Order: sequence, then structure tokens, then C-alpha cells
Amino acid sequence: MRLFLPILLVLLLFGAGSVRAANCCAPPVTPQGVMGETVALPHTLEFGLHYEYLRSEGSVKGTEPVDDDGDRRTIFKRTTLSLAYGLTSRWSVTVLTPYVWKEKSQWLSALQSRHTWESDDIGDITALVRFSPIARSWVNFRELSVAVGVKAPTGPTDKVQDYAILAEELQPGSGSWDWLGSVSYYQGFELVDFFVSGTYIATGEYESYQFGDQFSYLLSSSYHLHERVDLSLGLSGVRRACDTDQRIGGDDKTVDDTGRHQLFVVSGVQAVVLPPYLRLQAFFEAPIWEEFTGIQLKSDWNLRFSLTYMLELVGGEEE
Repeated sequence: MRLFLPILLVLLLFGAGSVRAANCCAPPVTPQGVMGETVALPHTLEFGLHYEYLRSEGSVKGTEPVDDDGDRRTIFKRTTLSLAYGLTSRWSVTVLTPYVWKEKSQWLSALQSRHTWESDDIGDITALVRFSPIARSWVNFRELSVAVGVKAPTGPTDKVQDYAILAEELQPGSGSWDWLGSVSYYQGFELVDFFVSGTYIATGEYESYQFGDQFSYLLSSSYHLHERVDLSLGLSGVRRACDTDQRIGGDDKTVDDTGRHQLFVVSGVQAVVLPPYLRLQAFFEAPIWEEFTGIQLKSDWNLRFSLTYMLELVGGEEE
């Protein structure tokens, strides 16, 4: 027993340290679907509750599967409360407050058991301003909008398990100030709508560690099945640069097994539960192409749900 405990501790500490190399969990940045890609209606508060479930399993190097003796698996969950207000028909502001759960498990052959590292807490809060040079109206049914925002380091970065601090990607927060810019275009027709957007996130550094910058994009179309029901199908992609760590010796500060480019097919349904105030959305994402730098876990499948309520306020004349 005296010998077993030190051995167990060493294995757990080694396992916790190896978590970093797998780039296992979604980075603590705001996904496109939660940010909102159009300007909020003028003088209207939009309350949103968003839930994401992302599952990863199976190791890949580049685009080819590789054997994983540790049988690593990860689950990333995030619930985000969004609040958007339309100042005018062209300007709106949005604040996003997430709560995240991160979990990674690994088979420890020496112990013949599976061990799990996990954390949960409030994440990093994001605030952004969106402007529409081409505002949507009942005449043109189109909108071009741009947004700029900042993510504040409100989530903790010092979670500890098994007597060791968890790796950066298992922490609820990133510790850094990040900046984002987004451009989106919407075109509506009688039976179908089309939407395209792109968002770039420039990450900051925290205690010598920096998550890679990220570019995400979305191309989607919705079909109006019923006056209260829409079906959607689209492509969603994310390209993330490698992380860097100034504590690494030599000129190359790149963190091994980080950086990726992924493409997903996204199917969804939206139902207006209480016209025109309350709507429910559900999306299923499946990867159709993935390329990783080094050895990482591939995405298995993702689920996203959104519940949005709009409250019209008296604030001025409609524009």
C-alpha cells in the first residue's frame, strides 16, 4: 500500500501533464452561432440561452487515424446567457456570459482503470458591438453587418486536480484579453434564406501561454417549411493556429499537437414557439473533413440548442 500510493500519484500527475498535448477541448472563445450574426431589432431586448455539447474521440495525425493506447475521450459543454439590445436599426450591443464544463478521460493501463480530469466554472465574458451599413427592411430583405468585440479574462485559470494544476485547455478561462471581428451577410426570399459569415479571433497571452488565433466561417440556407418552422442546412468551418508557449526552449515556441482545420455539415430546425417573441433552435454538427497539426482527438459530433426571447421596449420611433 505504501508503494502503491506514490506510484498512483506519479501516474496521475503524468496523465494531467499529458492532457496539454492533445489539444482536447474547445478553446474558451465564443462560437459564431451564440454571438448572433445580425443586428438586434431596434429598441428590443433579446434574451438567449444557448447550450453546446461537443464530443471528441479517436486520435488523428494530420488527416490519418493513429492508434491511441490511452483511449482518450473529451466532452466539452457550455451554457451561455446572451443579452442583446438594438439601439437603432443599424446598431446593437451584445454581452455573452458562459458557464463551461470540460472533461477528459484516459485509460491508464498500469492501473487497468479509466481516469477523468474535469473542471467547471464561469467562463470568459464577451462584449461586442454590431453595425449594419445595409440594414434589413421589409423592402430589401437583406442585411450586411460587421461586429467588433472583446473577451475579458473572467474565468478561472487555476483549477487543480490530483495535486496538480490542470492544463490550459481544461481551465474554464483563458486568462487573456482576446479581440474579435466579424462580417456577415443575410439575404431573404419568400421560401428560402441564405446566410454567410466569417469571424476572426485574435488571442492574447497569459503567463507565457497563448492559444492560437482562430478563424471560423459559416455558409447556411434555411427553408420555410411552415410559418412557424424553418429547416436549415449548411457548412461550418474553423481554422485555428497552433498555440505558443514562451517557456519552451529554443526559437520555436509552438506547442506540439495544437492547431487544426475542421469542416462540419450542420443541419438544424427553428420553431417559433410564441410568435413573434419566443423561438427555439436545434442544430446537429458532424465533421466531414479534419486536418490536425500533430496528434489530436478528432471531433465525434456536436449538438447545439438555443432558446431566444425578444422583449420590445419603448425607446423611440421605428426607423
